[in-house]
Amino acid sequence: MAADESWREPDRRFVVSGPARPRDQRDLMGRPFFALARRPRFEPIRYRSRQINVIVRASADEGMATIWDADVLLWLAGQIVEALNHGRWVSRHVRFTPWQLFHDLGWADGAHQYRRLRGALVRLEGTWVATSLRTPSDWPAQSFAWISDVGISRTEGVSLTLPIWFMEGVCDCSRILTLDPAYFRLAGGLERWLYRLARRHAGRQKAGWTFDVADLHTRSGSLTPLRNFMIDIGTIVRRQNIPGYDFRLVSGGKPLSLRIVPTGRSTVPGENHVDHTVASDADYTVGAGAELPLLQVQKSVEPFDSKQENGPVTYITNIITYYVEEFGLFVPLPTARSGHGKKAREAVADRMVGVP
Repeated sequence: MAADESWREPDRRFVVSGPARPRDQRDLMGRPFFALARRPRFEPIRYRSRQINVIVRASADEGMATIWDADVLLWLAGQIVEALNHGRWVSRHVRFTPWQLFHDLGWADGAHQYRRLRGALVRLEGTWVATSLRTPSDWPAQSFAWISDVGISRTEGVSLTLPIWFMEGVCDCSRILTLDPAYFRLAGGLERWLYRLARRHAGRQKAGWTFDVADLHTRSGSLTPLRNFMIDIGTIVRRQNIPGYDFRLVSGGKPLSLRIVPTGRSTVPGENHVDHTVASDADYTVGAGAELPLLQVQKSVEPFDSKQENGPVTYITNIITYYVEEFGLFVPLPTARSGHGKKAREAVADRMVGVP
């Protein structure tokens, strides 16, 4: 189905009038568009791959928009998709009552939640994004703030304007995915980011998906040093509290990887199935060949030896081996079936998805 274009008509305002399930955009899942920590972040995110550029800057005193602030965008996306599904017109100029957002996202109604919403709106408005996603190669990157023209009043609630880039993605049903309601109860920023990554890439594929942990570190935009990031991943694997997916650290003579496999614990409705994007004989491993980080995310932490980070990861592997063996978290690295490995790797390479 073609993307709905009616929202481009001027002088319209979309008024939220009822509940709706939040939705996410594939383009925003698994890339560093938001800060993953609650403490204010002012260090820019600079992420570059073979296909895309993402630069995120904070211009507000409160810092960069966080992955918790993004809940507002997910909720607005759900409202817009719900309206389109029922044949109603929509607009990027939106008005809503805070109570409806609190109700749909499970926020407790009260003064604290109003302060939380106000802080989120300030950070979303003060965060500037530049990306080449969905932009022709010979065009400049698109720049925008997550929201603009924000107004808050007792009589009309909250009014704001969404960027054109965001609306183009929301109104294209092929780019939208539903989320498990339990996602909004995840306390950790990295846990939330990993869920969205898993929802986009692993979906409901029985074989799941595998990522190099070092590549995940770059994709996340985290300011945490790589060695600490690996330990954080090990903690998440041990807890297994991300809804709908099973996480396992994978070893086998290769750089440490994280395998994500869907389980039966998800409560997401059975729609928006994620199709295979590589041959069925592949290991579904996304690494440097998928989105090769040519420019690392800037970090404000202590200097980290690039030889250790980019060379053999013997030291880091020893740390993780000690950590995860204590809990029996390693699983054997699966291999492609005999006689099919070359064909699978060629198919993967054609789609710019690397198999280490």
